[in-house]
Amino acid sequence: MAHAGVDIEQTFDAERGVMAGIDAIIGTIRQAAEDDAAWPAMLEHLSDYLGVVEATLGGGIAGAAPEILAPRTDPAQIARYFSTYAPRNMLMRFMLSQSPGQLVVDEAMADFDGFVRDSFYNEWCVPQGYRRGAGLVLTTQNGWTGALMLNSRAPLETDQIARFEAILPTVQQALETNTLLRRFRGLARSSLDVLDLSGQAAILLDGRGLLLDANAGAAALLESGRLVLRQRRLGCADGAADRRLSRLLALCLSAPDHSSGGRLDIPTPQGVLSVHCAPYPGGRLFPSGRRPAVIVIITDPQQKLRRKLLALRQKFGLTAAEAELTLALVETGSRKTAAADRGVSDATARAQLTSIFDKTGVRRQMDLVRLVLESD
Repeated sequence: MAHAGVDIEQTFDAERGVMAGIDAIIGTIRQAAEDDAAWPAMLEHLSDYLGVVEATLGGGIAGAAPEILAPRTDPAQIARYFSTYAPRNMLMRFMLSQSPGQLVVDEAMADFDGFVRDSFYNEWCVPQGYRRGAGLVLTTQNGWTGALMLNSRAPLETDQIARFEAILPTVQQALETNTLLRRFRGLARSSLDVLDLSGQAAILLDGRGLLLDANAGAAALLESGRLVLRQRRLGCADGAADRRLSRLLALCLSAPDHSSGGRLDIPTPQGVLSVHCAPYPGGRLFPSGRRPAVIVIITDPQQKLRRKLLALRQKFGLTAAEAELTLALVETGSRKTAAADRGVSDATARAQLTSIFDKTGVRRQMDLVRLVLESD
């Protein structure tokens, strides 16, 4: 009886180990669903879980270049595959002839003997230890089509195939989620790009108020220090404005389906920024905890003028200080006022203005202002 009890306990331990392994691989697959960067690690985990050399995933949307993930395969070998051997892959052609979701093994090919005699098998597969294979075609409702392939040193055992088939529904669900997320991320990215073309900086924040994405205009504001990120949270250097911005963002996050939001001005040494915050429209369509929750649109009234000054800096070799003085002269019309606004002495401003005249070829402030305003 004692021996029987030990056997039962060992059986329970083995079953618990199997369940733990299944839970772990399913957790990795679900993580990949929401994070593109997690797919290579998921494929490596899948390889280890099934005891194969390599698990690869390749595919794409019709009309786009296909992607292939093979984390344990030398990138040079992948390039060699596409340049030389892809048309000779009889196993892939056999898989593509089957219904999506149907698992096939290499031995099921009518001309398996011809496959193992082919140069693709002997020159590309065998040197990497890919002596046997199995896989299936996968498709998603969003138009993605691809193949998941297992490469092994020996024929897959019945247990390996059973474990693979048991997790395939989770893989399919992960692909559906991931392709949908990519589609929505593309739409969100497009909205940022459109705002950039209209001269507005824009930032997307997630449900925790953390940075998700920013267009080029917003990236420039962050790089210049006119806006700041503190642990991925948006802020600014001015204390009072920073607190108002935090309250406004909290309002948008607390009432995502309400017409919350508002605007505020943020003073910066380079001029006032007009900031508008609002719940991101359609954000709840994203099937992810990282969905965009808030859009922040920033308008710099001086942006067009600054772009002109940048072009003049590049054309005439003005320094940053000289460009700032030029901008202040355009705004105030007075050298002394411009110097005071910038916190420099009139003597310094006079010396800088002399240098600007020498570089641009103008001799009067009025001509300099006209040069800036009339430049393309």
